[in-house]
Formats: sequence, C-alpha cells, structure tokens
Amino acid sequence: MATTFVYKVKSLKTDPNDDNYITEATVEIFGTEGSITKSSSCHCVFPGNKAGVTDFKSLDDLKKEEGEATIVEWVKAGWTDYKVKKLEGFIQASIDKHNEKATETEIESKDTSYAAAPTVTPDANSGPE
Repeated sequence: MATTFVYKVKSLKTDPNDDNYITEATVEIFGTEGSITKSSSCHCVFPGNKAGVTDFKSLDDLKKEEGEATIVEWVKAGWTDYKVKKLEGFIQASIDKHNEKATETEIESKDTSYAAAPTVTPDANSGPE
C-alpha cells in the first residue's frame, strides 16, 4: 500500500512593516498508509521583501483555503525535491517502524554460497618475539 502525503500550513511569520510579507512558514507533513498516520514539521525561510516579489499575494488572500496550497507550493520549491523526499522518507520510516515492517536486512557472506575471501597476509612484525 502506498503512503499518501498531505502538507498543512502550521504557522506563518510575517513582516508587519512590509505589508505582512511572509518571512517564514512552518508546514506539517502527514503521511498515511492504511490506518496509520505519522507526521513531521519543518520550516522554510523566505528571504527578501515585498519589493522583490513579482506576484505578491496579500496575507488575507493567503489565509484562505486556496492560499494554503500556494504557501505549500512555495515551501516545497524552497526545500527542493531532495528535501521533500528526505522528509517524506523520515515519515515513511516512522510508519514502517509502527507497522514493524523491516526496512533493511543484513545477510552475511558466510550465509551464502559465495567463494571464500582471500586470506590476508599478516604483517612481518606482528608475530611473537
């Protein structure tokens, strides 16, 4: 079963002296697989100011339901795909741990039919004196 991820804005920090330009957003990421839901949160800082934004959106507009999707888009773009996948991976690991699903196993070469490894020659000075 595949995990479904949902991103929700947890909080925003704004600059009241710059038309409430959003300087930071904290987003909570929820991962659900079956009946198990786990979450993590992370923030994204938006450097700059209103003057540097070509398509400025007011805080009132961003506080509406459709504004949340816009903020999540900005946050994910700021994080890049690498960090998004990393965060989703942490949540998936929590789900797997909860479900006691093995995420990694180790097989020793002695438990295979591999050819024997070469014998390492000891150092000349490592023997008894």
